[in-house]
Amino acid sequence: MTRLTLPGPARGLRIGLFGGSFNPAHSGHLHVAETAMKRLQLDWVWWIVARGNPLKKSHGDFEARLASARAVAVNPRMIVTDIEAQLGLTYTADTLAAIVARAPQAHFVWLMGADNLVGFHLWENWQGIAQTLPIAIVARPGVGPGARNSPFARRFARSRVPSAAARALATTLPPAWTYLTAPLDPTSSTALRADHP
Repeated sequence: MTRLTLPGPARGLRIGLFGGSFNPAHSGHLHVAETAMKRLQLDWVWWIVARGNPLKKSHGDFEARLASARAVAVNPRMIVTDIEAQLGLTYTADTLAAIVARAPQAHFVWLMGADNLVGFHLWENWQGIAQTLPIAIVARPGVGPGARNSPFARRFARSRVPSAAARALATTLPPAWTYLTAPLDPTSSTALRADHP
């Protein structure tokens, strides 16, 4: 097992794991993290800056993406980490398995925006991710029906936890997931890159 320092305390805590390219990080990402933190009653959110994204042709400079996430994740209970780079991993399923193995007494939840849920079935071992830890999906502009009818949502329809019961998600055995609606933030990394080429 690769030596790894976890970004913060974990034992017995409810921790959201929020991964992404963050190219660059923006207020929409913060909105997803803060919505999940509040609705799931999380102690911490760890932002996991992806080492790379096999589904994207370009994911930008890692250090710049890490810095952008640190600039946006201003909540004192949020930690931006390069844990995936430390592990030398690329696939989310492998990263999550490694984190869970190192902190078995933590209550982890995978956090993602609904825009990622639409293509979640294209991720390496996506069903394995769902079997590893609970998942909280936060609504994003323009993707409601596409996310709710995605292959993931259909495959794990029986494992859905009503949003009214979302605070129990962190201590629910996987597979388990919930879909959280909230006031929407329209900011996107794609638009920001277009404005600042």
